[in-house]
Amino acid sequence: MNEDIVICEKKASCIREKLENDLRKMIRNNQFDALVPIPSETEMVKRYGLCRNTIRKVLQTLLDEGLLYKRRGKGTFIVPLETRPLESTRLNKLLIIIPDYNESTRQLSSYDRCLLAGISDYAFQNHGKLELRAEGDSAERLLDQYRNLKFDGIIWDRPPHTCNNIIEKLHHHKVPQVTISRTVSGVPSLFFDYRKGIQDVVHFLYNIGHTRIIFIDLPKQAPIFTNRQHVFMDELRAIGISDPEKFVYTMTFKGKQQSDVSMVFKEHPSATAVFCSAPLIRELWKRLQEHGCKIPEKLSLITLGESQEYLPDSAISSLCEPRQKIGWTAAELISLQRAGKKISDDPVFLAGELLIRKSCSSPFLYFQKSRLTEFADHDAINAVLI
Repeated sequence: MNEDIVICEKKASCIREKLENDLRKMIRNNQFDALVPIPSETEMVKRYGLCRNTIRKVLQTLLDEGLLYKRRGKGTFIVPLETRPLESTRLNKLLIIIPDYNESTRQLSSYDRCLLAGISDYAFQNHGKLELRAEGDSAERLLDQYRNLKFDGIIWDRPPHTCNNIIEKLHHHKVPQVTISRTVSGVPSLFFDYRKGIQDVVHFLYNIGHTRIIFIDLPKQAPIFTNRQHVFMDELRAIGISDPEKFVYTMTFKGKQQSDVSMVFKEHPSATAVFCSAPLIRELWKRLQEHGCKIPEKLSLITLGESQEYLPDSAISSLCEPRQKIGWTAAELISLQRAGKKISDDPVFLAGELLIRKSCSSPFLYFQKSRLTEFADHDAINAVLI
């Protein structure tokens, strides 16, 4: 007898959950006309086989969330998306699509972990969950999952251009999305403000005496890479360098590029500072050590991006991207879209932070020490001669 009661209760609970999910799906997918009442309690009792009291509890849950409202003598209606209060839009799950994700968060780079930390903080405060995937799902599959409440929106981290068509199709069907470090028409996007960051780097180095500054970047063709190289050249031009393009190099330190560092300093023997993309710092550091180049005595060094993942030396100065802040903001933009808020697709740029550590010093200090050494050697020779 008791077992039969338990089974019946579980069955009723499943049906009640199905009713709530069905109503949520129909509201999300705009299957109800805001001017027409949803099916009555009597119709739902017949369709789902639940008692009227259970039906009322389900409806009250959706009323409390701001998804439905009642009009006396008229029935129950959906609240139009654009008029729902933001706090009533519950965040259930965010889908984050990360390049080369292999189903293990342990193998994520610190770069990606910082982004996830920001998204997680926002999701935790709003009682939401996260799901991570690599790109590969079709637009049709993602749209079906969205319509069936599998997730509330998608955060695309550095999506390849091959995903643009998928993102555009989902945008057409009003799926909340945000792209990071890439732009897709109609979709909100977030970027590290590399222009302001590079300006800060060049101005800092220039103000402590550096004018011969080299930028070593990755040889990628995405606009974000070519744009930041042009920003660097513009800043060199502003401090009086007439041929700034000669101070920008792209390399990977692989294959034939093994000797490129030597070539850089042969072409610029008077260089006193290097600004380097963080993924290149390990090989650059190794080659500088092999050539007996002391940091910061002979060369000041700043990385674009935090260097400690690539080089276990906490003394390296870095221009750090605000990945955690970007993650938080991306999750917030998904919530705003879910609440029906109109979000501009103009790129939003978030400022990074320039952390100056022991790898930077004024070149004047080195020249002064060199001169003092010369004078000391000269005095020693004179003393011997005397």
